[in-house]
Amino acid sequence: MNFNRKSRMMLVPAMLASFGALNFMPPQAEAWTDQTHMAIERAAGLSSYQNACAPDVSKTVSAINRLKKNDGQAHFFDASKPPTREDVTAQLEMIGMSRDDCPDGYILGAIVNATRKAKAWTEMGKFDDYNYAILGHYCGDLSMPLHMSVYDDFNRKHHLNIDQTLTRKDVKWDVDAVPLITKEMTVDDSVRFHNEDEIIDYMLQIANESYDLAQTIRKENREITHDEAIQRVNRSATFFRALMRYCGKNITSDEAVHYVVNH
Repeated sequence: MNFNRKSRMMLVPAMLASFGALNFMPPQAEAWTDQTHMAIERAAGLSSYQNACAPDVSKTVSAINRLKKNDGQAHFFDASKPPTREDVTAQLEMIGMSRDDCPDGYILGAIVNATRKAKAWTEMGKFDDYNYAILGHYCGDLSMPLHMSVYDDFNRKHHLNIDQTLTRKDVKWDVDAVPLITKEMTVDDSVRFHNEDEIIDYMLQIANESYDLAQTIRKENREITHDEAIQRVNRSATFFRALMRYCGKNITSDEAVHYVVNH
């Protein structure tokens, strides 16, 4: 095919623009879907649960504006072995690091750091809803098994489908799916934290459950079931509710959620 000089001059910018769009297009969010994150925060008792998706939105803002740093590494831990307290301590030193400096992520440290910040803002009487949107989002990611597992071929292949396990496609608006998901959830309202050590111990329980489930589905070459997903988000909602209570945040109960008190 022959092009005259003017055609070639017009073609080059178009190709460059297309190349730029491919390189700087926002990455697809890899976490529970917006519906699921909102359901976790609503079940936990955060009245402004609609902000649960904000951390994933912020990652997209960073991507389209070519910002070198965002909180992406705070959403996962590419654990190659069961997570430990040593991992928490190490990750607290990684807060704010970029993908290049911290390729394995630091969600465990991020949860502790976000709890500290949320508690401080609440105690100072500041507007703190966004702090809890962030903290609740991290708590949600903690229960997703592939967020506590190495990002290998299996993870890449199955991640999106597992993210969508609880997503309702029979609703017009995402927010309409939230009560449909929460009515299947059970939250343990008896969990209490008196200090940070107790928080870390409980967080590591959930992290190790996620890690173990990731190894199981790898071995069985499958994705998680609906019931397994409900069990995981129950753990996130229970954890987040207890963290809000520890921080002094007002908690709202949802009549669609089954709350239990375990002794």
